[in-house]
Amino acid sequence: MKTKTGAFIRILFFTMLGGTALTLVGVGIVGWYFSRDLPDIVTANDYRPLGVTQIIATGSSAPDAPQQVIGEFYKERRYLIPYDKIPEQVVHAFISAEDDQFFEHSGINIASIIRAGIANFKAGHVVQGGSTITQQVAKSLVLTSERSFVRKAKEVIVASRIEKNLSKSQILYLYLNQIYLGHGAYGVQSAAKTYFRKDISEVSVAEAALLAGLPQAPGKYSPVQNPKKAKERQIYVLRRMAENHFITKDQMTEAVAQPMRIHYDEDVNKRVAAYFVEHLRRYLVEKYGDKAVYEDALTIRIPLKPELAKASTRGLREGIEAIDKRIGYRGPISKLKSPAEIDEALQNIRLKLIETKIGYQMLMPDGRLDPIEAVQDAGFSNDRDLLETGEIYRAVVMGVNDKEKAATVRIGGVDARLPIEHLKWARLIREDRVGAAPSLPSHVLAKGDLILVKVQEAALDKPIVVSLEQVPQVQGALFSVDVTTGEVLAMEGGYDFETSEFNRAVQAQRQPGSAFKPIIYSAGLEKGYTPASIIVDSPVVYEDTESGKWKPTNFEEKFYGDTTFRQALIKSRNVPTIKIVQELQVGRMIEYARRIGMSGQFNQDLSIALGSGSVSLMDLTRAYAVFPRLGRKLNPVFIHSIMDRDGRVLEESDPEENKMRFAFADAQEAAEPDPESSATPTPSNLSDYPLSTDSGQVLDPRVAYVMTHLLKEVVNSGTGQAAKTLGRPAAGKTGTTNDYLDAWFVGFTPNVLTGVWVGHDNLKSMGQSETGARAALPIWLSFMKEAVKSYPEGDFTVPPGVVFATIHPVSGKLVPPNSPNSIKEAFIEGTEPTETEPAGRGIPDAGSDFFKEDRE
Repeated sequence: MKTKTGAFIRILFFTMLGGTALTLVGVGIVGWYFSRDLPDIVTANDYRPLGVTQIIATGSSAPDAPQQVIGEFYKERRYLIPYDKIPEQVVHAFISAEDDQFFEHSGINIASIIRAGIANFKAGHVVQGGSTITQQVAKSLVLTSERSFVRKAKEVIVASRIEKNLSKSQILYLYLNQIYLGHGAYGVQSAAKTYFRKDISEVSVAEAALLAGLPQAPGKYSPVQNPKKAKERQIYVLRRMAENHFITKDQMTEAVAQPMRIHYDEDVNKRVAAYFVEHLRRYLVEKYGDKAVYEDALTIRIPLKPELAKASTRGLREGIEAIDKRIGYRGPISKLKSPAEIDEALQNIRLKLIETKIGYQMLMPDGRLDPIEAVQDAGFSNDRDLLETGEIYRAVVMGVNDKEKAATVRIGGVDARLPIEHLKWARLIREDRVGAAPSLPSHVLAKGDLILVKVQEAALDKPIVVSLEQVPQVQGALFSVDVTTGEVLAMEGGYDFETSEFNRAVQAQRQPGSAFKPIIYSAGLEKGYTPASIIVDSPVVYEDTESGKWKPTNFEEKFYGDTTFRQALIKSRNVPTIKIVQELQVGRMIEYARRIGMSGQFNQDLSIALGSGSVSLMDLTRAYAVFPRLGRKLNPVFIHSIMDRDGRVLEESDPEENKMRFAFADAQEAAEPDPESSATPTPSNLSDYPLSTDSGQVLDPRVAYVMTHLLKEVVNSGTGQAAKTLGRPAAGKTGTTNDYLDAWFVGFTPNVLTGVWVGHDNLKSMGQSETGARAALPIWLSFMKEAVKSYPEGDFTVPPGVVFATIHPVSGKLVPPNSPNSIKEAFIEGTEPTETEPAGRGIPDAGSDFFKEDRE
């Protein structure tokens, strides 16, 4: 009996041993099968998630310059934050919500899975997740989101590996940076910025609990989309934090009762310099590819000054609005016919006011998302405080009173007065015909009209006064660079990036009109003309193979006979310009334009003299740079540096490339400008440019300076006289094309060069008299008044080899220095006049027609 019993025990023992061995082998095989294609997780340093490429405006290349992020590109908006920078209450909130046994388990928590199942069964829906934080990290980092046994098995294996290789704090670092928390926010730092506009280190217990409630279902518990459910979820997290003794019950009660600011979504790319940011995005994608731009967290530092970017936006918009008003009024946005429509429109206007001015709503303890509470929270006593002088808003006409010659309009919940003097511009356009200026408000407005208004007066003790506005159909562009460094100071590509992303500063090709004349006249100087050269301004007829005979005229359809070279440019005379091009030859003129930096399309005929080619604003502005830079080509600097996430420099601007220096054709080395120098270079061929030893020197410095001096005279007494109000030495040229399709002004001081273009995209006329001087120059002036503030005052540097002579304004001959109304003109030494004007010939005085400004 004992023998049988012993045998049975031995058989049972070996059977169990074999079964255990087979089980272990089976588990090993299964483990090997599921883990054979899994990646290794060794250290937290292996974590290189998709990041955010940022454009940072510094306004300077100095490393300690103030920084402002003005652009971001990403697939996943994530800002990596070290674990030690994440506050304790955030860690406690997420542990309480997702895995309160995190610091005790080894990656898998069976008890948690059972507890979650029971809780979900009782609730009738999912209220708890069974996966540990480590499992969630495994799923997010190295696995797919599919629901299957295979994926779950892999999740367990990867979670175990993570626990073996990483510390708990490292796992939390991965988790809190990786998780998706809704509205495009990945990780807690991004979520804090998205919902609260603050750094994660600044969030309160209540805010931490709100964020911790999001991972399970970011859309379902979004405080923006589902504020009621978001509040319920937050309360659950706070209760779990109290149960885990991370906070007291009093702290829980206080956090539950705390209203929270929930910010509206914001596109940082459209906040400042939207056209500049989009231009950089296109460049980056073309050079580095989509993956680098949208995934690899590049850092791009640019020279843009945000305050100048705002000034350029404001100046361009106001200038375009003024032009568009002169064209006429196209009527209201819409006509609201019923009280219900009016009430709905006013409510929408009010909500937009709050979004624009305050930027957030209040999540109340009862789960309401209340924008009205945000007004009081922001410290405003009423809706009137939401309005800003100079800003444009939608409004509804509530009444028209012809007797008082004013209309009453309502902006959201605020009444304002629209007097007749602020809508007299509104000549109604009907079937392409423009009516007379209104004498009564009822000629233009009616009750229920949805319109645009600009706040003109908003003093607390007086009624708000507004003016009538409209969205312009006219477009425009502005491009500005620092003369000495080439850094781009501002670039505006249109009236409103939201409605048109087309960048007219770089993408539009338009005819420059008379703004091309400085290119022609500088080529003339290079070929031997002087400011005192005489050109006969008289009728001329050219044979045209397409249209027969071409009889060019001046803008004012007059001819002036013998005209000096300088006067032909200053007064923007067409016929003398054509004769210069005819002598220079069209082909050589185009070669010259290419040499100084222009890449547009040019007609192979004499019409090029009238600016018939097609150029971009950036190209034309860049070409003008050779004048204040004493013949040195400028390469616009959009970027200071590009670095990858590890700090490696991928691209960096070279300060030497645009350094202000000049060289003569007969000199061996380039020299920096020296106003004190009196050395005169040996006479050389003015056409020996660009230099073989210095390709950046594309024009003789003396030619460049004489051209600058002539363009100063355009400002002093020619078509650009309005620029004199800048109060700085300035030079520039207006431009207007046929039928007023385009208007230009390109001008510069010794430090800042800016070009402006305005016109319709569809080549429609802007209307009679919309010249460069009237339409474009005011925009230039508005911006330049801000742009020059950070530069010292000073005049243009005179290079060696330039002399000054006092000449007669009509004949160009020498006159005594003290002669009334005589002209002090710059000449290349050796080319100044030698013949003296005979005594007795009068000089036109400043009040005569000779000195009156020609419009173009």
